[in-house]
Amino acid sequence: MSVKTTLYVHENTLELIHDACAITGKKRTEVIVMLLTRSLREASRDVTIGKSVRYQARDRAGRWRTIHVSFREDEADYCKDLRNFLKRSDSLILALAARAYLRGCIKKSCFDGWGDNYRFSNYIISREESEGLIFWKICWGFPKTPEAHFRL
Repeated sequence: MSVKTTLYVHENTLELIHDACAITGKKRTEVIVMLLTRSLREASRDVTIGKSVRYQARDRAGRWRTIHVSFREDEADYCKDLRNFLKRSDSLILALAARAYLRGCIKKSCFDGWGDNYRFSNYIISREESEGLIFWKICWGFPKTPEAHFRL
């Protein structure tokens, strides 16, 4: 089942994404998902707590576009987690990812095929209680030995 949503994207970011689509032959949603999931791998350095969500710098209204995206259920959860952990809007995460990773992915695509080696095929969330505390574990992917990480 897909989760349909919208993103409010600056025209410069959208232009980068459309250029990538033209070069690779991929659909816009595929490029967006690839960029967001790539951000997940790089996110560990940027985790922020105790702050409000950051948004992109303001620009005049005519430079922004609302685009429709369909995520798989796990991809939608990844995006929610990413927003919560990084304290950035989805659009800001996408804009930063487009500037940081798109060129390398296009280059890889031209030589080796589509460069999305960062897709996650599973999403696990578990709740455990110990010493009166509640612990949540979020796993982006599937461990080889789930019993070592989760109470089954």
